[in-house]
Amino acid sequence: MAIYYRDAAHLYEIYGHFMERVLTDEKIGAKMAKAGIIINFIYTDPDSEITIDLKNPPAKPGYYGSYYLGPCDLVADVWSKQAADFSHSFWHGMENPVAAVTRGKVKQGGKITAMLKLLPVVKPAFQMFPIILQEMGYGDLVIKKG
Repeated sequence: MAIYYRDAAHLYEIYGHFMERVLTDEKIGAKMAKAGIIINFIYTDPDSEITIDLKNPPAKPGYYGSYYLGPCDLVADVWSKQAADFSHSFWHGMENPVAAVTRGKVKQGGKITAMLKLLPVVKPAFQMFPIILQEMGYGDLVIKKG
């Protein structure tokens, strides 16, 4: 049973808003775009997926990449499968993704090294995610540290 997301629509509402902010951010989005890859995140509980396209020209002006909520036709260069609750905790800066892969919490395939290079780039988003939850009226979903 998921702790943070009622259903896929709830996850898409939150992550959609989060992706808007990340992919329009001058520092984070611009650096992510340099990766030149398509990443597919597959979540369980609730079953959902998000694809981030950093390879093709962004669909919207002012964006450094495009994102798709739900299945899409893009072929991913790298994929990552995990529980949605793990992802929620990760975006709070509370998970080590490399350790999670070795422990089997996260499964990955494709150009994994390209995605690993994005870890230091997305680190500033760890401060952004809880703020976005608060702004959306989901302060109860913010993980309190300590």
